[in-house]
Amino acid sequence: MNAELDAAVLEFQDAPEAGTDVRNPYCRHNDIHAFCPYSPEQEAFSKSNAFETFFGGAAGPGKTVILLNEGLRQVDNIGYRAIFFRRTYDELDQVIEMSHETFPLVGGRFNKSQHLWRFPYRAKSASANIIRASEMGASYKLAYCERDVHKYRYQGRAYAYIAWDEITQYPNPSVYLYLFLRCRPLWQGHQVRCYIRAASNPGGPGHSWVKERFIDNREPGRYYLEIVEDEVTGKQRSYLRQFIPATLDSNDILMQTTQYETALLAYPDPELRRAMRHGHWDIAAGVMFSELREAVHRVPASPPLDWTNKEIVIDWGYNDYCHVLWIEATSGVGEPMRARVYRELVVREKTGAMVGQMIAERTHTDERITRIVCDTQAWSSIGGEPSPAEEMMPRLKVRGWTLTKAIKGPGSRVRGWQTLHTWFYPFRKGGPLLTISDNCRVLWRQMTSLARGIEPHDVEELEPHQEDHGADALRYWAQMRPRPAMPTGAEMLEHDPDLDKLLDQRSYQEAKDRRVREITRQSGFPAVKVQTVYKPKPPRVRSPWALSG
Repeated sequence: MNAELDAAVLEFQDAPEAGTDVRNPYCRHNDIHAFCPYSPEQEAFSKSNAFETFFGGAAGPGKTVILLNEGLRQVDNIGYRAIFFRRTYDELDQVIEMSHETFPLVGGRFNKSQHLWRFPYRAKSASANIIRASEMGASYKLAYCERDVHKYRYQGRAYAYIAWDEITQYPNPSVYLYLFLRCRPLWQGHQVRCYIRAASNPGGPGHSWVKERFIDNREPGRYYLEIVEDEVTGKQRSYLRQFIPATLDSNDILMQTTQYETALLAYPDPELRRAMRHGHWDIAAGVMFSELREAVHRVPASPPLDWTNKEIVIDWGYNDYCHVLWIEATSGVGEPMRARVYRELVVREKTGAMVGQMIAERTHTDERITRIVCDTQAWSSIGGEPSPAEEMMPRLKVRGWTLTKAIKGPGSRVRGWQTLHTWFYPFRKGGPLLTISDNCRVLWRQMTSLARGIEPHDVEELEPHQEDHGADALRYWAQMRPRPAMPTGAEMLEHDPDLDKLLDQRSYQEAKDRRVREITRQSGFPAVKVQTVYKPKPPRVRSPWALSG
């Protein structure tokens, strides 16, 4: 925000009692102001020069508040338009409440029916004490975008600042990337900075694509140059992308004045606890198969072994995707049976005959396929025409293969997911029983992002409307095999998921202090909480982004 923004009057009605520490320990202003970052990580997020920045990790570092107030930076520009997204309408309630704490201090007026803040345009005048013009200038909309089709509501709009809170709640990046088209100035004559910001915890339906876009193979805090190319002209452009990690440890206000950390550590779900407390992106809380680890379950691609049993499974679809998996498995004689998905085929709008031909072409002649399991919907016929399964069979019979219907029925899906959990258990001696080759990219993305059902849906089932074709195919395979033995008690005790509750508190505090010192060294400003007594100061509110003096 411009440092010359005229001051507004702030009246304290309910001042805290004497001795209460209410000061931001990282604040470097010398007087009262609307807002400023209150942790090193918030400061780094606020100072980011990237076009696209993601602030993600643990719960508690103030992701939403910095994301929301970052949009105030240019509200003194009449051509400025900002928008803040949550996925659903109900999730906006607390965001709206939070905005009322700071937005009025810089002249904002709220339109409740439109969820829109408007800010006065303050024209230059002969005297600095006179505010001229009553027209409204910049605007800041608090919006939701629940489904993919809702993105078209913003077609033709222009927003200089686009913010996404809890971006992992979106199952795919379609809505997020579409709004890139709207990141532009409203009026070309105004010098407005245009950029995109997002924040989220690990987990949720979109965990996989967010992790792949911002975190995988990227160093936290480092700028990465992204190259985009015009397919028609060949012209190339570039922009900066950055990931700022969020940790609870740096938030002295929350850590020292509340029991929030205790509440996180007391949560019974170990996956959710680790993700929310420590910001572990390799542990996807809220995801159906949260036990999947890239370093454990994803293995290098290689040809199948000569002596393993090989099967093919098909989840049929025409208008939707058809997903085919090739799986090899050991005999299980004398030792636990182990399996690997070593090839996949994902196609759309292909007839049964075409799919059968593709399967035959991609299967080497020396691969001894013992069974092909296919979705029962492939036997459905319309208007007396041959079904997709009937169209496949002539192509498969040439290789000596036949089709077997997948197991379906009441409760079969839940039983199938439970069986896959047993196959994927990561802490068995010798490793998990089922792995996925790294050339099966679509299957891996699906398996690591499928979200559990949320009430009123069954928590043992998947949340509806997700891309699950590969997961269904894998489930068909698991249901056609003997169910593997559960992990032994010794294996489970050896890898207790509650170790974070058993840590020695002194060692834990030392590790936390080292983390804060490292953040301090990188950011270059003190991370020591200054104990002060509240004293009212002159009623002057400065721009939240301008340092005094």
